[in-house]
Amino acid sequence: MFELKPSTAVLAIGLVLLIPQHEASAQIVSRLEAGGLMSSTPGFLPASAISLTPDVRYDGQVLKVSARGSAWINGQSWQLADGQVSASVTTPTRHHLSAQLIGNASRAYYDELNQNEQIDAEARVHLVFSQKGGLWLETGVARPWRVAVVSAVDVAGAGAWTQLGGATLTGTYTNFAFTKIASSKDSTGAAQACSTQTDNNSCLRQSHFSDVQGTVHWEKSFFEINAQTGYRFGDNNDVTPDSRRWASASAVVWLSSDMAVVVGGGRQPANPARGLPARNYANLGVMLAAWPAMTEGAVPIEARASAISKFDISSAGTSLERVQVHIAGVQSVDVMGDFTDWEPVAMVQRGRDLWEALVPIGAGVHQLNVRVDGGKWQPPPGAPTMRDGFNGEVGVLVIR
Repeated sequence: MFELKPSTAVLAIGLVLLIPQHEASAQIVSRLEAGGLMSSTPGFLPASAISLTPDVRYDGQVLKVSARGSAWINGQSWQLADGQVSASVTTPTRHHLSAQLIGNASRAYYDELNQNEQIDAEARVHLVFSQKGGLWLETGVARPWRVAVVSAVDVAGAGAWTQLGGATLTGTYTNFAFTKIASSKDSTGAAQACSTQTDNNSCLRQSHFSDVQGTVHWEKSFFEINAQTGYRFGDNNDVTPDSRRWASASAVVWLSSDMAVVVGGGRQPANPARGLPARNYANLGVMLAAWPAMTEGAVPIEARASAISKFDISSAGTSLERVQVHIAGVQSVDVMGDFTDWEPVAMVQRGRDLWEALVPIGAGVHQLNVRVDGGKWQPPPGAPTMRDGFNGEVGVLVIR
């Protein structure tokens, strides 16, 4: 009898929802962080280094691609450390459902003895209750290299999120299952190395563990806080005592629309699937960026509700007007009006909370609306409004 596994169902629903969509607007943004990093792992001396981390991202309404690298200088030499290339395809929310397909290739580096690479892919199906909350199911597979794992790692999980005031709260449950090479015990209970056994299949052992994690992101004006804590379930063969619980936090203070000071620290749990131990870390640096420090991926883009704090328009030359919208934590802003024949014009991000577009607007009285992250069209804040011909509202703009 055919059996439909939960992971298969999640993948099937995701593929159905991922109907090709038109890229209404897209942009390339970048981020650069430089500072000091200190870390310590069990059995090794604490290490400190100067780190340089560039990050480049292509943001479209449907397709998103990012590349991040990290270089450390310790003593007189540079070391290529962590890095990741990611791509995702996300559908707009329809009938409260949204889907994502995500692929990653990453490198993890702790020190010369603890480093490896991994490729992974996952599918997510989101159920969005409102602009203030939702949940998702996910399934995926990962393949690490240069570790004692002889099969791909199966990943399955679920999560939920909600927004309370200026805070976004997220809770996740993720299960990891794989086959690894592990020493067994003889009749006396003594460990027996796999290399001395004639049957290598006896060295293989099914391994699995589960992580429960909660995160909070809060931002107010020029200040951001990100914090997370977690607990790991699994037997002692898969979960070391120092990885049962963990917590970390970071604070970001924006000095301008594209420069911030970042400070953080905490504990990262071990990653048994990649053979990486737990470690403590702390960092202090300066970030040049055009988007907030909030980690992407856990919440559907369309579901984040952010308010436009300011709307400006000024002359940019003959028959050209510079339209500016101030809003943080979003992926796209569009403007349209009678001066664009009611066709959306994508605005370009100029800083963490500044979006801009140059549009030809002649003298007179005009109508316009803006939208955020592909959401509902609405009049810009502070502008007079009037009813349109479709029982809605539009903003009124006077150009002299």
